[in-house]
Amino acid sequence: MELLAPWLWARYRAHYAGLLIFQLLFWPVGVIGIGMLAWAIALHRSFGDFLLVSGVFVAVTEVCGAVALLASTREARPLLNRWGRGDQSDPRGTRAALARLDQVPLIWGLAGGLPMAVVAPYLGDALGLSWPVSVAMGISAAALVVGSGALGSVITEAVLWPVQAELDAVLREDPPRKPRRAVAGRLLTIILLGSIIGCWVSALVVSWAESDEQQYVLAPVVALPFAIGTAIVLAPFGVGPVLRPIRDLREATERIARGILDVRVPVTTDDEFGELARSFNRMQSGLLERERLQNAFGAYVDPMLAHRMLERDSELFEGEEVDATVVFVDVVGFTAFSQSSTAAETVARLNELFGIAVPVLRGHGGHANKFLGDGLLAVFGVPEAQADHAERAVAAATEIQDAVHARFGDELQIGIGIASGPVIAGTVGGGGKLEFTLVGDTVNVAARIEELTRLTGDPILLADSTVQGLRTDWPLEDRGERELRGRDGAILLHALTTWERAVS
Repeated sequence: MELLAPWLWARYRAHYAGLLIFQLLFWPVGVIGIGMLAWAIALHRSFGDFLLVSGVFVAVTEVCGAVALLASTREARPLLNRWGRGDQSDPRGTRAALARLDQVPLIWGLAGGLPMAVVAPYLGDALGLSWPVSVAMGISAAALVVGSGALGSVITEAVLWPVQAELDAVLREDPPRKPRRAVAGRLLTIILLGSIIGCWVSALVVSWAESDEQQYVLAPVVALPFAIGTAIVLAPFGVGPVLRPIRDLREATERIARGILDVRVPVTTDDEFGELARSFNRMQSGLLERERLQNAFGAYVDPMLAHRMLERDSELFEGEEVDATVVFVDVVGFTAFSQSSTAAETVARLNELFGIAVPVLRGHGGHANKFLGDGLLAVFGVPEAQADHAERAVAAATEIQDAVHARFGDELQIGIGIASGPVIAGTVGGGGKLEFTLVGDTVNVAARIEELTRLTGDPILLADSTVQGLRTDWPLEDRGERELRGRDGAILLHALTTWERAVS
């Protein structure tokens, strides 16, 4: 059924409700036929009696069952067929229709089986059977049909599975809860039905024995193979559909493990497996929401910080002093540009600049710590320790200058100040608002050095502390010692001579 149902839905989806009714009406013919054949031969009746008994019982079952089926599916059938024809205007109504169709086999079993208990005594009397035998025959046949209805409910779930999966893909939500049925009870129904048929056929074969000794030998020899054969025949129809949600869960779990989070398990049963599918979908929804939040706020939280927090818990964020290189990038003459431009143009220009600078910084292992108006504060060596943080910072600064010049030419110029030394890194804030920040003299020195690029005309100025940490022979020129605003003492500066820029 797992392979047949999707094929039937793909091929006959516009008439799927009719196929569902057909399989329910066709199912009892073989069951009743086997049962009545066992009764007829066990009672040493003729083949004509068998046909009469089976024909009457099948007719009663089909007529009563058909009336019950057509009445109970009157509203559901058009909805299912419209959905099959591509009308998806009422997915919830169609799902409710499927919920009603799921209960139809039990209705059919009761409506088709119970009348047999009434018809059987009169039929047995016409055949010359005793009253107790006639009643027993009718009750057994009714039990077979009711059991077939219970098995038909399991089969119907398998038949409706492709429709349920398609509805779930559209609605992306679990169906309303229904009174729960136990998996054990459903499997027990299949086992009991197989046992009844097995016992009847075993009795049929044993009844041919001419002596008690032969019956004692035939009974176990016939019963065991037939019980195994019945289980093999019923398993694809009954056990397979019951266990289908487990296979769906396994496949979905494997996709989750591969990082495919947008996957759900259709809730097609109302047993423990259905509850397990609901729990899986809640977990999947939580994982998907977590990924969406991560993607949404990934632009606000640097991935390096997130990785460090997961790796070292809160150690970094409680505050630590580390040796690092600080880079301060600022736009030259941006105040005049912003006064002559609209707000949208100003923000767009800054975003374009930072869109160049931030990827370069990350590519060299740096962390863009803050955006300060038209300026950017970055650091190398935090949050990940780097022995060559000075080298990385200078390489990133030169690449940023190249990229900005290639993009804007003389329309936009930037100054970059670089200083190395101890910085204090940690989380500051309060009232629910926290920020990872850098504090220390090195940060102030980098900012003040960037200011001096306006005076010297150098795109990139380095503190002597940074030059001492370089491992490459960069083209540098000594700019002498300079006083920095707001700081006591002079700083020896060096300039990269790769570019030339007029003093602004």
